[in-house]
Amino acid sequence: MKKTILCLTLLILFGLTVNSFAREKVAWFNSGSTSKFWPIVEKIMVAAAKDLGLDLKIYEYKNDPFYMVTLVQKVLADPKSRPDCILFHNFKKKGEEILKLGEKFDVPVFLFNAGFAAGSNVGNPREKYPHWIGQMLPDDEYAGYLLTKELISTAKHMRQNLSAPIQMVALEGNRTSDASNKRVIGLKRALTEHPKVINNQFFHSKWKSDLAKEAFQTTLQRYPHTTVFWAASETMAIAIIEAAKKRGLLPGKDFITGGFDLLPENEKYIASGDMAVSVGGHYFEGAWALILVFDYLNGIDFKKEEGVLFTTKMSAQTREDLTQFNNIFTALSASSLNNLDFRHLSKFYNPRLKRYNFDLDTFLQNTKN
Repeated sequence: MKKTILCLTLLILFGLTVNSFAREKVAWFNSGSTSKFWPIVEKIMVAAAKDLGLDLKIYEYKNDPFYMVTLVQKVLADPKSRPDCILFHNFKKKGEEILKLGEKFDVPVFLFNAGFAAGSNVGNPREKYPHWIGQMLPDDEYAGYLLTKELISTAKHMRQNLSAPIQMVALEGNRTSDASNKRVIGLKRALTEHPKVINNQFFHSKWKSDLAKEAFQTTLQRYPHTTVFWAASETMAIAIIEAAKKRGLLPGKDFITGGFDLLPENEKYIASGDMAVSVGGHYFEGAWALILVFDYLNGIDFKKEEGVLFTTKMSAQTREDLTQFNNIFTALSASSLNNLDFRHLSKFYNPRLKRYNFDLDTFLQNTKN
């Protein structure tokens, strides 16, 4: 009986040590933009931090790149608020200033979601800036490729004239956006595999709904046989859907469209079949980054076996996927997030793990039950 009580006491003390006394402090600097993407990132990061036993502080810089730098300076300069590591994305080209602050205050920094443009002089993590320990970016080129393949596959099944080529148009985001440009590269790569698919035009739609609707009207006039509308964001895909319905056209029958982001409020467009497919899930990257940072702070340096550069694959969701076990929208509910096993991906908590596996579809199957 005494041995049992002693064991229980030790287990309780160990739990308190892990979850209370040895909680590493991590700060995430969030833009606080009106985008509906970042609140999802935050919700997932909070769940992951709780699961890992991290003390996560979130600071918003109100979409102001200059205030971003000021805020990071303020947090790092104060020994009381100074974290063990900070996470950020390269917001409006102010990322290098954050790297410099990491060096100044001897604090590790980890970049995710938005990186530096090709040809910038910052180099890679741990080169010019040794405290820049790593970065994780979505594979936007693969995402563009994946969306194109899914749309072409759907178009092949719905066309009536099997000998006629599939015609499409593409709505780009802003051409200064690295994400949009890489998605377009992925689109072009997919088209090389389908020479009978004709892309009639690239529209510079700048992520904007009104420009997407203009592109739709122009397409009807110039290319009346177009049946596929590739969009660099769900926002523009939805604009296409709305413009088409006003003209009496039926999404999924007269044409198909799809975009990126997989925002929960847009699930209804996928469920109804109005949007053939959406590609996204990169809002889980904040959680993946926290796992790497947590392991790093606990003596497991990812550089030794896996390097310092990570890219993540996005997931495609169709109406059929909504009935499957890996429905991403179901996973985003509060109860589901709390039941997801983030520790399973940590080498600290899972010593038998040889390589990190940040595959979203696989992860959604890992619950605590």
